[in-house]
Amino acid sequence: MSFRCHLANNFDDSFCCHYIPDTDTELQPPAPDMSRPQSMPDFTALMDSTKSLFEATTTSNFEKRIHSRRTTSPDRRSHHGRKRPSLSLAAGLMMNTESPLLTGTMSPRKRSGNYPAEDKGLDVDEGGTLFYAYALRSDCPSSPPYILTFASAAVCSQWWSLVQQHYPSCARPSPQFLVMRSEDMELIKDDLKFFELRNRWFHTSQDSPACPPIVLPLQYANGMPAIAPPSAEEKTSTSAIESLTESLKRLTSVVESNADQVHALSVAQSMGLQAMQEINETNSIQIKAISESQAKLQALVDQNASHYIALANSNFKTQEQSRLSQERTLTAQEQTRDILETTAAQLQTLSKNQAELSQTCHGMMHSIDLLSHGTAAGISDTASNHSTSSISASTIASRISPGPRKLNKKIKGVWYEYDSGPLVPAGAPRKRADSVNTSTPPKSPAAPKPA
Repeated sequence: MSFRCHLANNFDDSFCCHYIPDTDTELQPPAPDMSRPQSMPDFTALMDSTKSLFEATTTSNFEKRIHSRRTTSPDRRSHHGRKRPSLSLAAGLMMNTESPLLTGTMSPRKRSGNYPAEDKGLDVDEGGTLFYAYALRSDCPSSPPYILTFASAAVCSQWWSLVQQHYPSCARPSPQFLVMRSEDMELIKDDLKFFELRNRWFHTSQDSPACPPIVLPLQYANGMPAIAPPSAEEKTSTSAIESLTESLKRLTSVVESNADQVHALSVAQSMGLQAMQEINETNSIQIKAISESQAKLQALVDQNASHYIALANSNFKTQEQSRLSQERTLTAQEQTRDILETTAAQLQTLSKNQAELSQTCHGMMHSIDLLSHGTAAGISDTASNHSTSSISASTIASRISPGPRKLNKKIKGVWYEYDSGPLVPAGAPRKRADSVNTSTPPKSPAAPKPA
């Protein structure tokens, strides 16, 4: 005979003790998915020292243990996982207080979101005892049966009447033996027709290997036990067991608080590791992007350097060409200045020559006027002197060769021959008309025609 103590995934996370009526003294290892931390020691030594205290377990004490137990099926523990992690132990404890651990699937009351609000006042049957029943799975007879626990036999009768109405495939061969399908049991938990009885019954699955088989006490249909009441010795053992149970409950509360702290610490550590991993991933991505940007920047710098070198060479060539152009411009300016100075000197000389020429022209015009007046007077005197002569006009005209003409052009020299002067032999040099001591005054030139 052995005694098993473990933390069950109950609605209220209460501590449970189970009596194992077998000869195997070797305890089975706890399931890896239980809510107790794996690093905590088991209660094997403590339980071995108290085996003798549990040999006289009575039906009433067994009822209390069954009532304190809640659903421990694997499907209620398979979803055990961490909530969102926190950054510190205090934050983890606060989170654990606000949102408890998911130690299993939610109860029928919690899983259905369409249920109305719970009633503050519940009708409790006073004077009744718990009623237990087996529920065999018709679709899987080899599986362990469900353990149904009702607040009283009346609640069981009311519950069974609803089952007969809505699930006619279920059967009840005896008051403590029912036959139904697993699917019907899951549907009954979420059925709104059973909402009024939600806090008056529950079922327990024995699928977990860590959960020992449970033997229900025999009861009549009205809920009364089918065996004799316990003796005084059994009551004494029951009180000792109850005191030990209270001690174990206190120890369990301490263990649970430690488990909560350990879980909060593990949650904080996992959150920190996850945050560090995310930061490392982000940093690696940023470093990769920065390296790519640096490579692109280096390529741009190289390209800009080549462009700068080309621009520098072009600028140097442009400066050389500009310097040569400036030198050529300075040379051309000096030549132009020399030419302008020469031109100015030539213009000054020309203006002086023009002034001298103008004066010469005025003098020549004056001389020509004087010569013309003198010639006209000489001609008139000659004509009067030879009027009486026998020389005819034709003879005089023949002697003047060539005859006088108008001086409307600039004539350098004109030779005139008159009869009043001595005859010039043939072949003798002629005198210029503008020579000195001429007897015939020059004729004034005609005025130039306006352009």
